[in-house]
Amino acid sequence: MFESKYLLIDRPAGRYKKAIKLLGFNVGEWKVLPPTNYIAITKVKFSKTVSSPKLMGNKSGTSNFSDYKYCLFFCTDAQKKKLAYKGNIHEVMKLADEVAKYLEVEVVDYTNSNY
Repeated sequence: MFESKYLLIDRPAGRYKKAIKLLGFNVGEWKVLPPTNYIAITKVKFSKTVSSPKLMGNKSGTSNFSDYKYCLFFCTDAQKKKLAYKGNIHEVMKLADEVAKYLEVEVVDYTNSNY
């Protein structure tokens, strides 16, 4: 299955869309673009617990999975931020530079990484 994800920003209309192109169709919903004074990049740990049902006399079980993702945020200030995109470090860093240039704001990198 072919899938790609991207971020669309319509600055004149004040909106953005996290979109996925899946089998030639764009899937995603427009959201209001928050007032943005800077773009922030950070590394976030995402966790998920998966439960398996009791089958054939075995006990049910749970498994915990966690993974780090790099996230791009639209930031008004240190208290007001909106998650815009998550992915690997290279795509997030590249996207942050493009978005910051388009919105005419700076990028703040909280990851302390040299990709």
